[in-house]
This record gives sequence, C-alpha cells and structure tokens, in this order.
Amino acid sequence: MTSRYRQYAAPHLYEIAFDTNRKLEVDFLVHCFKRHATIPVSRVLDIACGTGPHLIRLADRGYQMSGLDLSAENIAFVKQRLAAKGHRGELIVGDMSDFRLERPVDAAICMQDSQGHMLTNARLLAHLRAVARAVKRGGLYVFDRYMASSWTNPARSWSWSKRRGRLIVRASFSALNDVDPVSQIFRERMTLEAIENGTRRLYRQSHLSRMVFPQELRALVELVGGFEFVQWFFGFKRHQVLERSRHPLMMVVVLRKT
Repeated sequence: MTSRYRQYAAPHLYEIAFDTNRKLEVDFLVHCFKRHATIPVSRVLDIACGTGPHLIRLADRGYQMSGLDLSAENIAFVKQRLAAKGHRGELIVGDMSDFRLERPVDAAICMQDSQGHMLTNARLLAHLRAVARAVKRGGLYVFDRYMASSWTNPARSWSWSKRRGRLIVRASFSALNDVDPVSQIFRERMTLEAIENGTRRLYRQSHLSRMVFPQELRALVELVGGFEFVQWFFGFKRHQVLERSRHPLMMVVVLRKT
C-alpha cells in the first residue's frame, strides 16, 4: 500500500531522517556562543527551526529557546517535542524576513541553508534587519550557506536510511541542481520513503533556493548594518577557516550584533 504526503505534512518523518550530525553542529554553536559573544548567551532564537533538531538539543543543554518557522505543522511538532521534555519556549509561525519577538535574544541561529529560501538580496537584507532587531548588542548570529565548489558539476546528492522501532525512513536529498549563474538560484529535491507494517508512504519536495558568494555576503552584511563579521568556517569545524579550505561546499558564518 502506498500513500503520499503533501509538503510539510510529515514533520515526524523529516525529524527521523535528518537526525544526523546534530551533536557536532550543536557543539560548534555552543563553542561560538562561549568564545565569540561579548554577553552571556542564555536565550537563543532558532530561525526556520523546522522540526527542531538544533532547538531541542540546545534546550537540553539549558538554553532558553525560541523558534520561528513558516510551517504551522513544524511549529506544532516542535511544541510537542519541547513539552515532552519539560521545556518551554516562544514558538512563532512567521516569515524569516519579517518577524518580531516578545523579548530580545542573546543569539540567533539559522541552519540547513534555510536562508537560501530568500531568492533576492532585498529579502536577505530584510531578514538581516529582522535578526538585528531580535538580538541583543554583543550577541551572535550564526548560520550556514551552501557554496558551489565546482562550476563544471556543482550538484551534490546524498542518500541514506534511518530506523526507529519498526519504522524505516529512506531519504534522498540533492542541492545545487540547475544553477542559474546570473540569479544564483538552484533547485533542491528531497524524497522521504517511510515503510512500516507493510505500508509505504512517499513524501516529495522540490523547491528553489539561492546561493550567495562569500564576499557578496560580507558586502550585504556591511550594507544593512547592525552586525560585525567575526569569522567563517568550512562546515562546523572550529579550526577550519573558510579561506584555508579546499573546495568548501558549505560556509558557516558568525556575526556579532553591534
């Protein structure tokens, strides 16, 4: 038997499939909070939090978490996950380029290249202004972005499977497909196949995303104001600075609110 999920209707499958390498990433975030912020970091905003892989783990480490996502299904799912662990947090359904919090935070994060959903520089600038409003002076904004490590074949794809009890989730994900070198827009594709008790469920998603080049990003940060550049890295490796990395596929950027 086969059934299909509409987009964003299967957050529990997404949470199982993408529960990978999160400890390494959260370790890196905590390192940045402690080393690069000039204020103590206790309140953190997870922008485009999805199903909460970073939000939940940071809450487990004692941080007071807020989450923002465009999907009401994701926010409801994260709320249940937080409650199940005895945590509380401000969870908002909203647009990452136009939001306001009830209280400012000490740091903000935006993971899994979620900034790529903003397909123009105008939206990215609006996003940076919104984050600057939300973060206290001396606090941090940490995010990751895909990069094209090759122009001859920039596309990258990954396939894997995860099991939780009797449920098997097979995932495939590809990024940097069909890159337009003028608009810098590319296509991402994801397929989740869930198999449990003889039932096969299929969830497909395809959407456009946009890359920014490192120096372009620095220029946009300077243009919008409110942040100073601290450092960027290849992946979540605290000792691997972007300039000294060969063929980096992802940059992780650390900004500090001024």
